[in-house]
Amino acid sequence: MARPLRHEEFIGYKVYRAHRALAKSLDATLAPFGITSSQWNALNQLNAYGAMTQRELAERLQKQPATVARLIDRLVDRGLVVRAPHPTDRRTNMVSNTKKAKDLLVEVEPVAVADADRIAEGIPPEDLAVFFKVLDAVRINASPVEDE
Repeated sequence: MARPLRHEEFIGYKVYRAHRALAKSLDATLAPFGITSSQWNALNQLNAYGAMTQRELAERLQKQPATVARLIDRLVDRGLVVRAPHPTDRRTNMVSNTKKAKDLLVEVEPVAVADADRIAEGIPPEDLAVFFKVLDAVRINASPVEDE
């Protein structure tokens, strides 16, 4: 008798399922604030690293530039992000958070932390440390190999 396909045993499958559950949880946590997890991540990147080009933000978010352009459009419409001309490249815009976005991040932070704490509940800190180390190794191992 043939062994059934093992995709449910693959690291990628387990990580995908966990990622989907985490994303749904975070989206539910952020819903009362009127933002999605993708928008929150973009605002956090801009808050941490300052103004950047849309391409740089796309790289930080690991998303396609067109996807990030639409995300930025929604954030601009909500008054959370502004576009400004690049100081040296007329073809490029810089993107940065507004005061409204910074205030929103301060408001969201304790709620997001409480959700993260809830998710980690019952997992000993030493297990979380190993888990994070393993996730980092998986990310590195899964990264494309550069052509030599």
